[in-house]
Amino acid sequence: MQFTHPAVSAILRHLFFKHLGPLEQERLIAQSYEQTFGSGELLIRQGQAAERFFLVLKGRVKLYRISADGQEKVVEIIQAGQTFAEAVMFMQRSEYPVCAETLEPVHLASFPNRLMMTLLEENPRVCLQLLGHMSARLHQRLGELETLTLQNATQRFSLYLIQQLENRAQETVDIELPLPKRLIAARLSMQPETLSRIMARLHQDGLIEMQGRSIHIPSIERLLEPFA
Repeated sequence: MQFTHPAVSAILRHLFFKHLGPLEQERLIAQSYEQTFGSGELLIRQGQAAERFFLVLKGRVKLYRISADGQEKVVEIIQAGQTFAEAVMFMQRSEYPVCAETLEPVHLASFPNRLMMTLLEENPRVCLQLLGHMSARLHQRLGELETLTLQNATQRFSLYLIQQLENRAQETVDIELPLPKRLIAARLSMQPETLSRIMARLHQDGLIEMQGRSIHIPSIERLLEPFA
């Protein structure tokens, strides 16, 4: 599918591409695709040969792994403006380590790994920019890993709520949960029933108020008291 002007603009604003020269940008766009998918469509499969990486232009994509016993483990939710599967370019074994599935109608761009690697080899400065971007993603993943391994289930959910805040200096806040509860539970390595019990207990203790996906936190300080 030929790129629309808004899609090209969004691509060239992204950190991955904006530091490339005009000729390199044209080469990349010429070999890339703009695609649309409905909700619940599988984009890539775990173990599939990795030839392309992706930028989500609109919608959300769920990345997950299938364990040996067939259980689904949500790894990350990719939002509009974020890339995924880019790190596979640098792996010796060029296979996707996760599955990717749309959570809603999605509009995305896909780019050829081989050409991107060529462009990076020709542009050391862009390599450094990309290294910084991927290092930031790695630190974020390490922080999430620490949360999952060092905190109990209630603390994990409390931290998840705090991570949704744009302004963490406020004491009383309202949050709109970005995902269904079953996906939040999977993201936090717990069963949906466990999450429901945690939310009910926090509500009973006056730490949160709930209405659908809307969460009101009367006091962030009280919610985080177990971490003090």
